[in-house]
Formats: sequence, structure tokens, C-alpha cells
Amino acid sequence: MTIKIVTDSSVQLTTAEIAQYNIKVVPLLVGFGGDLIADTAVSTAEFDQQMAVSPVLPTTSQPPIGDFVSCYDELTADGSQVLSLHLTETLSGTVNAARQAAKLASGDVTVIDTQAADRGMAFQVLTAARMAHAGADMATILAKITVIRQHTKTYLFVDTLDNLVKGGRVPKLAGMVTNLIKLKFVFELEAGKLKLYTRGRGKKALIKAQEQILDQLADATRVEAAGISYVGEPSVAEAPEKLLQQVVPQVTPLVARTSPIIATHTGVGAYALMFYTVDEI
Repeated sequence: MTIKIVTDSSVQLTTAEIAQYNIKVVPLLVGFGGDLIADTAVSTAEFDQQMAVSPVLPTTSQPPIGDFVSCYDELTADGSQVLSLHLTETLSGTVNAARQAAKLASGDVTVIDTQAADRGMAFQVLTAARMAHAGADMATILAKITVIRQHTKTYLFVDTLDNLVKGGRVPKLAGMVTNLIKLKFVFELEAGKLKLYTRGRGKKALIKAQEQILDQLADATRVEAAGISYVGEPSVAEAPEKLLQQVVPQVTPLVARTSPIIATHTGVGAYALMFYTVDEI
């Protein structure tokens, strides 16, 4: 039985990857105080520029349940199964909307919380798409992406707490103090939850954290895939890309601006380092 792959627009995929495997991407919604529109209809570069000068945090929303139902019914109309993989539940209600839609849909739909985001999420989506294209069954695909999920690492480097303050996730006073002393934060996405990895003063703290993280890749692991996503100018990603290529020159990471949804929560100047490893045999 044919298996078709669905994901959401918080994932970091190239247009070529989407086209090659006919992946269906359901957009999340975003806006600056007015009507919300599909974030896929917004240029990521223009969004970053607008967000940098906006006095208010952009508004974001998960896709309407009806969008998922329509998507699932269309894809399963020929008897196909659907595997729908989404942004971690701790950052968005998208996967829950997909779950509700799967119950309302006419066909056979399996919904998965990838416990990941951005390119880290794409590692599972692409593997599922390739396996489905090759004719693998649902159980085999699910077993493989479970392994990938367990071996994916995501580290988020935050330059400023401004967006977290605007979003009410950090008290305003705390944001002012950390900005005043140039305190930088590194978070790790572990089991779908953001946890503080380290913090320190100035850019040097971020560089030191990068080196510590990348040193791990030299210890009995083999990097299968990697990605660097950023908010703002491309120069944000230059230093981590250089370091990553020095440690694992055999892997070419996808380096790209993150989606408006992720950018809204991380803020301008933030970037994420993501990689998937397999233990050496």
C-alpha cells in the first residue's frame, strides 16, 4: 500500500526535497497584529527584517484542523496511507491539531510527534519519504524514524532574550539585565523539550559552547546529516558552519534561514545546530 508523507511548515526542507518525494507541507499561520496568513507565503528574509524593527512580537498559530482533514482526505482518497510528522508538542499545538484531524479524516492516517524542529525534524521526514518511495511498510518506517529521533541533537544559540520577553516567556526585568551584561544562552532540545545547556557573557561564550558540542562528534559516532538554521543575516551562520565543516568535513550541512514560526520565538541573531549520528560498528 502506498504511504504518503505530510509535515508542517516549521520543518527545514529544500524545494527540491519536497518535490522529489512529493511531501505535502501544511502551513502554520503568522502575522504582525492583523490577519494571519500562511507562513509559507512570507519571504523568510523579509520576515526577519520586519520582526527586527517591530515593536510587537508576531502572532503565530497552528494550522486549522480543517486544513489537515482536507489534506488527509485528499491524499487517502485513492486508498493510500498517510504518515504525518510534526513539530514537537512542547513548542506548538500543531501535532495535536493533526491528531484531532486524523480522527475526523476518512482514510488511514498515522500522526507522529517528531520531538524535533526545523532541520532536526527534517531528518525524520526525509527518511520516511525515502523509505515510503522505496516501498517500505508503515511499521518499518516508524521503527527507523524512532531510531533517528533518539540520535538527533539540536542546540539553539540565543543572542538576545527580546522575543522571549515580548512573548511573555521571560520577565521584562530579566531580559533587560541579561541584555545589559551581554549574557548569551544555549539550549538543547531534548526529548522534545528545550533545556538550558549553558550560558555565558558575550559571543565568546557561544563559540566555546559550539566547540564543546562539536567535540562530541569525534567520540565514536558517525554523522549522517547536519543542518544550521538562523534568524537574520547569513553571517550569523558563518562561524558555526566553519566549525562544523572542520569537525565533519564529509558532511555538507543545509544552511538556511529558519521558518517565521521558529524565528518568532528565537529572535534575530539566533541560530541552531542540528545533527543526526549513528554509532560506529
